[in-house]
Order: sequence, then C-alpha cells, then structure tokens
Amino acid sequence: MTSRFDCQGQTPRATDYEDTRVRKMDPYHQDSSNVSLEDYFSSKASAGKPAKDRPKRSLVRRVLEFIVTVAIGVALALLLTRFVIQRNTVIGSSMVPTLSDRDEVFVEKISRLFESGLKRGDIVTADMHEKTPKGDEVIIIKRVIGLPGERITIKEGGVYIDGVLLEEPYLAEGVRTAPHNAVYADVTLGKDQYFLLGDNRTNSRDSRDIGPVARSEIEGKLILRLYPFSKFGKP
Repeated sequence: MTSRFDCQGQTPRATDYEDTRVRKMDPYHQDSSNVSLEDYFSSKASAGKPAKDRPKRSLVRRVLEFIVTVAIGVALALLLTRFVIQRNTVIGSSMVPTLSDRDEVFVEKISRLFESGLKRGDIVTADMHEKTPKGDEVIIIKRVIGLPGERITIKEGGVYIDGVLLEEPYLAEGVRTAPHNAVYADVTLGKDQYFLLGDNRTNSRDSRDIGPVARSEIEGKLILRLYPFSKFGKP
C-alpha cells in the first residue's frame, strides 16, 4: 500500500531568492591572488598523491561488516517469504487443466489480509490444519468460488450462487460438479468464509468435503506460475 502525505504551507517564490547562486567548490582551488605561483604548482603536484596517514580498515572490521550485511540480507529474505511472497510446488492433479503436478508457482500474502482482497476466480492456497505422514503441513491450492454472505448450491452438475448458475470457463469441456458431502451441497457462507473448489471436479478434495474455509486459513493468492517455463505467467 502506498501512502500519500500532503504537506501544507506556502512554497517560496523564485523572487524570494532572486539572484541566489551556488558553486561547487574545488577542494584544491585556491585564490591565486593570495598564493604565489610556486605554492600553487606545489599544491597541484601533491593533490593527486594518496594520504600516507589515512587510516585503513582492519581485517576484523571488514569481516564484521560482511557478516552484518549477510545477516541483514537473510533477515529480509525471511521476512519477505514469511509475510509477502512465497514459492510453492503444486502436488497432485486437483487443479488440472489450470495447474499440473509439479508446477512451480508464486503466491502473495497481502490480499488475504483485507476483506475485499480475494475475488471470485482467484486461485489461493489454504492451510488444512493437517499433517502428512512425514509431519509436513497440508496446504491445498484451489479456486475461490463462493464469497462471504453468498449461498452456494451444488446441483444438476453445476454451481449456483444465490440461485444463479455460475459460468466457469476455466473448467475442461464437459466437466460437471457433483456434491460430495450433502451437508455442504447447499450452504450459506458466514463472514470471512469462502467456498473453494478444484478445477478438476472429479478428483478434488475441497469445500464439498471440508466445508467453507475461513479467510484466516488462506495462506496466499497465486500471482505467477514460474515453471514449466513454457507456461510461464499467470494461469
């Protein structure tokens, strides 16, 4: 977010500083009216010589400066990946044909902080609060279908938003949406709740199984597919 600061007060007019000039001073310039020719040429000859008594940085100081620079860089990188942007690897086929297994994507973590930050059709990652057998967090990647306050109904092979059939051009031709859990086949979303579905409706575990997802559980919004390079860009 870019903030704008308005400064009040009058701007000085050019006439207030009329005929005011500055001059970039030559450190070796001296007024020739007060210096003899011998002194003048002597000063010019010595000007280009390095100062012998100039203190040199010790090796320890240079090493410490390098360590501090690296530490600052690492800290900034950690803050960036923790709070701003993150790279993820897609695992599975629940977002085919939009995303495929092993696609590399970047997600940003700012939009989810605001009520109006997520739109219908956005692809997001969300925390399932589950662990894999190896102890890793289960993070799903799905598409935002329903927004807070909307009624989502799955019937007749389609998704209805407040009774109106949702057009979904990102789905493969002929794909139909079937309910999984009857509890979530007709649900009204609460405040800060979203209904997420995978584009591969026949092979996706999503809000049809787990119910609405809270905004606090959404990790980020996809902004770019990095790999494969042949599909580089926003899906």
